[in-house]
Amino acid sequence: MRRPTPSFSLSIPFAVALLTLFAACGGGDDDAPEGEIGQLTDPRDVPTVSPWEQPPDVVILDPNAITPIGGVPTATPAEGGEPGVCGPQYTVASGDTFSSIAAKCGTTTQGMRDANPGVDPLTIHPGDVLNVPQAQPSP
Repeated sequence: MRRPTPSFSLSIPFAVALLTLFAACGGGDDDAPEGEIGQLTDPRDVPTVSPWEQPPDVVILDPNAITPIGGVPTATPAEGGEPGVCGPQYTVASGDTFSSIAAKCGTTTQGMRDANPGVDPLTIHPGDVLNVPQAQPSP
């Protein structure tokens, strides 16, 4: 039994590589006039936007004078029951966490956990009703 010679098995990939190289090289652009191939554009010939005659006035925003759209969330006690409204009970709104509810209602995250002992903070869903601990007066 004869084995194929290694030179034959190497010549096919070599021929494919050689044909690929020739195909990739391609040819030159015979339609372009002599001297225009590889020329860069003169920057003075490129259209640009004309500068302002007078720059616009500078506006400095005072962070204390900015009014948020939709109003400022309040931590005043209310009846509760509506999603996102603080009161003795709080109905969870979309995107709420124990920490965000605590901050919104003026309490601590641990206070929220203590007021809701059977609730896993990681599994609350919109529509769940939570107890909100009442703020203790400062001494």
